[in-house]
Amino acid sequence: QRSFDYEQFREFEVQVKAQDGGSPPLSSNVTVRVFILDQNDNAPRILYPSLRADGSALFEMVPRSAEAGYLVTKVVAVDADSGHSAWLSYHLLQATEPTLFSMGLHTGEIRTARTFADRDAVKHRLVTLVKDNGKPPLSATVTLNLVFAENFQEALPEMSDQSGDSESQSDLQFYLVLSLVLISFLFLLTVTLAIVMKLRTSRKPKLLQCFDPEPYSKTSSMFPPNYEDGTLPYSYQLCLSSDARKNDFTFLKQNLQPIVQLNENILCSDNSG
Repeated sequence: QRSFDYEQFREFEVQVKAQDGGSPPLSSNVTVRVFILDQNDNAPRILYPSLRADGSALFEMVPRSAEAGYLVTKVVAVDADSGHSAWLSYHLLQATEPTLFSMGLHTGEIRTARTFADRDAVKHRLVTLVKDNGKPPLSATVTLNLVFAENFQEALPEMSDQSGDSESQSDLQFYLVLSLVLISFLFLLTVTLAIVMKLRTSRKPKLLQCFDPEPYSKTSSMFPPNYEDGTLPYSYQLCLSSDARKNDFTFLKQNLQPIVQLNENILCSDNSG
């Protein structure tokens, strides 16, 4: 058993034979023709205008001098269903200026509802809906881009702005992603360098430790804590008289200044050790 698809085949025949149990048996044949009813399982497909990758149509140019009722363009769509389900209706969902355009309910024609005014925008965007008559109804949408201009040279800048906006949006996304990647890379590089410098500092060779500001341990002093426990620096003063008959030696302790009275003819020389 399986379901039937109206788009593949719409009817088929079945041969039915009825036979009794008598002797001899009697029978009769009949041909049964089965007609398949269609269900609304196909959405409308838009044939015109042709769509771009973003789902919008190319630009349509409208003369600035167009009167009310001017045919701007026509939306053409088909539905693969049959019967009442294939009946299509066209609706104008969104418009830059709703009072400027109208759309035929069953024809899909887009016409100007009034003349173009100076206060109106030059570029317009229309979103149209094509809906079938099934239950539940299925639909499709198309976006139209319209430009009011008297010639192609006048309309070209507006068309270029539209494509430029799309390209700039794409470029902006690219640069945002690139910036995010660069920031992440710089962050990881900074963290890695910080870890490497920390490891190098904690594992410094002994040869380099000699050049540290504090090469000696703070727990032990370079000199004995009590000067009496070790050899003290000393200084002495040698004084010779002019007659060389008297020698005076004076030994000085550190931080002591002796008071010595000498004659004017005594020559003094200092030696420190």
